[in-house]
Amino acid sequence: MAVADISYDQADIPVREDIIVAHRRTWTHIASPGTWLVGKTRVAIAAETRNAAGCSLCQQRKQALSPNAVQGTHDGLGALPENLVDAIHRIATDPARLTESWVQSVFDGGVPDSEYVEMVSVLAHTKCVDTFCDGIGVAHHPLPQPIPGEPTRVRPEGAVVDVAWLPTVPPERASGDLQEIYPSGIGDAPNAPNVRRAMSLVPREAISFFGLNDVQYLPPEAMWQVEVNPRAIEKAQIELVAGRVSSLNGCFY
Repeated sequence: MAVADISYDQADIPVREDIIVAHRRTWTHIASPGTWLVGKTRVAIAAETRNAAGCSLCQQRKQALSPNAVQGTHDGLGALPENLVDAIHRIATDPARLTESWVQSVFDGGVPDSEYVEMVSVLAHTKCVDTFCDGIGVAHHPLPQPIPGEPTRVRPEGAVVDVAWLPTVPPERASGDLQEIYPSGIGDAPNAPNVRRAMSLVPREAISFFGLNDVQYLPPEAMWQVEVNPRAIEKAQIELVAGRVSSLNGCFY
């Protein structure tokens, strides 16, 4: 499908134009060569993210006291290495029980920290759009065709391991385009929310994700200024929904 074909004409409720634009941009982002991964791999990650919901091993692990108590092979699509499939499925189906030692095992298994972050980003982008579709009762969009090209393979300067399990770039060390994720009012070190730093090891992914976040949730200026609210419902209602979703998902933030 052409990326521009994303539409919500079939939805029973009107969908804001900025959401439609953001979702088209997201599909282009997933299909494009990234910083460390080619477009074909990125689209395969998106497909495996969707596939994880029906994986029998993941369902058994979800019911177990510990996911490590159940061994087996994932019901993967066959397009990605098993260690990457395991990481995608674990993050997509049981994120509340991830541990630092598990993340380190992913690195030890041959997935570099930078590629791990890019994989998490593609997964998160896919989940955001798919969950929106679920919420308004429409079918998931067909995934885009990969766009040819090579990754840029540029690692940002200033990444350190301090508040997270892997390197992130704090706001006081951010430069270039990465400064976009630390806009005025929330980027004043050391008080920038850690969630803004989460994917900063791969700046292109962090920038794209928060571009989507700012449309589906709230832009930065609305988060920190009580009187600013671009949405149709009150902020208290927005935060009630956000808090409930975070609780159900076991969100650390």
